[in-house]
Amino acid sequence: MNTFEKIEKRMNEWQSGIRILYKDVQTNHNWTDDHVWKELENEIKRICPEGQFGEDDLAWTREILTSKRDITLWEAVRLTIRFKNSTPLLDALGNLRARDKSGT
Repeated sequence: MNTFEKIEKRMNEWQSGIRILYKDVQTNHNWTDDHVWKELENEIKRICPEGQFGEDDLAWTREILTSKRDITLWEAVRLTIRFKNSTPLLDALGNLRARDKSGT
């Protein structure tokens, strides 16, 4: 398996996983589509240094999470390079899921 095939496989697993986590947060809180997105957006903005995750990133992320589009191979490569040592989307989803358990 070459490097691009490996990235594509991981990309598809990542995309499926974040969509499942997003829907899980929505279901656990009984939130509407708009409400779950607003909570996630606010959490990403809260945990990310200013400028790390911009408005264009948020719009793109929402399209991926809501299945309006799928991530491309080149976007996956770009994200791998850009967020090599951080996972802001997963961290934000994790924080919202932890809020489920804590009741806050």
